[in-house]
Amino acid sequence: MRSRRLLLVALAVACAATTVGCTGQEQNSVMPTPTPSVSTLSPSDALVGAWASPDDPDVSLTLNADGTMVGFDGCNTQSGTWSGPNGGAIGLEFTMHTDAGCPEGVVPVLAASDGAMVDGGALMLFGPTDAPTIELVRSED
Repeated sequence: MRSRRLLLVALAVACAATTVGCTGQEQNSVMPTPTPSVSTLSPSDALVGAWASPDDPDVSLTLNADGTMVGFDGCNTQSGTWSGPNGGAIGLEFTMHTDAGCPEGVVPVLAASDGAMVDGGALMLFGPTDAPTIELVRSED
């Protein structure tokens, strides 16, 4: 009879320990936070950073996380705001620029651009008539 009581007590303790061990996490436990990857970035976050022309390293455009942008087209600095992508289109609005006389052959492509789209790994800029103005790729800077 005594061994039967001990068995029941041991069984009860084991069940209680199992139940306590299977309850939810304690209040002070810490859940791991997933590390963001490129696939978890929002579409606009994936655009943030420096872009440059593969043909002319002097031509560059930096899209900032706060929606501002700054670029250099080979002779003038441009700045303004960007938004999107909305349905794949990225809005560009250049609101300020320097007014240096450009040397012959330098085309102010940034000032002529009012939008962009990502095409593969490239950022394709286009003007008001949707004609392409320049292709930019990710820059190391």
